[in-house]
Amino acid sequence: MNTTLQRYFPDSEVSMVHQDGSKTPADKGLEVVLFTRENETDPCCAELSSEDFGAEIGFTFEGKELIDFDGAFSLPGEVAELLQELGYLVPEEMVA
Repeated sequence: MNTTLQRYFPDSEVSMVHQDGSKTPADKGLEVVLFTRENETDPCCAELSSEDFGAEIGFTFEGKELIDFDGAFSLPGEVAELLQELGYLVPEEMVA
């Protein structure tokens, strides 16, 4: 996979929400890396990492519109920001 865009958000707070709704203490600072498969143009996933947490979110696009994602309950605003910067439409109801 190729790195499409990478950015560090120093003021973002990151925590894990468990299935029972409880949250872990927050880390400060989040790195987001968008990846694209070889010979494709749309990002296929985002890798998110902080000091104690990591996650990967997969994307499904229809043209330039994000129509689905997996790996998170809602799309972090930082991921939406990077996708929009690349010209993708991210429906507001998907964003945390």
